[in-house]
Amino acid sequence: MSGGALRISLRVLLGIGVVWGLYLLKDSLWTRLYPLAISAMALTAFAASLFGTPLVETIARRLGEKLGADDIRYCRRVTVAWVIFLSLHMAVTAVTLFLDRLVWALYNGFLAYLLFGLMVAAEYGYRKWVRRGRQS
Repeated sequence: MSGGALRISLRVLLGIGVVWGLYLLKDSLWTRLYPLAISAMALTAFAASLFGTPLVETIARRLGEKLGADDIRYCRRVTVAWVIFLSLHMAVTAVTLFLDRLVWALYNGFLAYLLFGLMVAAEYGYRKWVRRGRQS
């Protein structure tokens, strides 16, 4: 098994362990910490990749994209944008732990998904706009 596959397998096993641990504890605080733990793992992956090949660049290359110098710079900026977004998301998620459970459920069960979708859509639209500008 390659180093990358091993790291992915270990992350999956860690995630499964967290889910089982939360299930066994059945304490509402531990259950409500789950979105924070998932976000922390995503933030760690994006932030750590900035010390090497940015995660967005890795994903683009795995999708078969041919990346020029401008594209590589763009991938780094998008990775930084995800680090900022995930940091803000984690801060809000942490605050909701201390609020009413309905507020926690509304944010973590609906609004967070909406915000993630908007982030993806905004980046996609911006990328298409930038590429169209380069072709003109």
